[in-house]
Amino acid sequence: MELKWLEDFISVAEKGHFAQAAETRFVTQSALSRRIQSLELWIGTALFDRSEHPIKLTPAGTEFIKTARQLIHLSYEARAVANEYSKIGENSITISCLHTLALKFVPNLINQWNSDVRPFSASIIAETRTVEEYLTALFNGTCDFFICYDHSSISLDVDPVQFPSIDIALHHLRPYQKLDDEPINLGDGCSDRIPYVEYSGTSFMSRVFDQLLSKAPFRDRLHTTYRASLVESMLSATQAGFGIAWLPETVVADDPKLLGLRPVRSQFETNLGIKVYRAASNTNPLVTEIWDHIKNKNRFWSKM
Repeated sequence: MELKWLEDFISVAEKGHFAQAAETRFVTQSALSRRIQSLELWIGTALFDRSEHPIKLTPAGTEFIKTARQLIHLSYEARAVANEYSKIGENSITISCLHTLALKFVPNLINQWNSDVRPFSASIIAETRTVEEYLTALFNGTCDFFICYDHSSISLDVDPVQFPSIDIALHHLRPYQKLDDEPINLGDGCSDRIPYVEYSGTSFMSRVFDQLLSKAPFRDRLHTTYRASLVESMLSATQAGFGIAWLPETVVADDPKLLGLRPVRSQFETNLGIKVYRAASNTNPLVTEIWDHIKNKNRFWSKM
């Protein structure tokens, strides 16, 4: 049995729909269904009555969900205790973030906080997790801050009282292609197929682009030549000439030519925010100092 099966089970029970739970868990509905079935096989009985809409727990599911919550709580509590041994020192914080943000954005941000607040040490956790796992880590003290992308088309369904957040940056997503390749034409008057570097179907970015390109007149011309979930892999594929890719400023922060890229002219660009979350229950003085500094520095930010 895997811990994520229990988290999937609770998410489906709370949402009452596999589709809504899959969106919250950042997996496909089919993958979520398979994991629930695996859990039911391990338990030895059905946990959901699928004839109901919204679906409901069976008597066995109603009884098991109590144990599932306890197991998840104990697992993260144990990890939080063990994590204390890995901290650099008392004057330190732990930050969870997406891998892309860990490369440049977060190091620069920590450097700024060190200068503006006071010197401290930081541990960075850049792993592929669900939003629920990140929030649980905040709640249990496994990490102090969670930094992620934010877009108006995607709701992370986070309790703002338990997990307050602050907008700390606003980047842009723009289309790019290899500098030396023939310019790609996204105009209405062209019918050529467009080689496309695509974000994989379960990633945050793929959901952004489902919304961004839903009404693009060239959408049917896009021909996927490369698909990946990591932005860094998308960047490398674009530099290698696989086709057009929409990339964030996080990886294309300076002159695109220095990376061997050229921007593709298009009105289909979008803003991409960056948010920082903390747990309201976190009483670490250093965390509070940094949080107060962020709030004072970012009063001008408004919701996207």
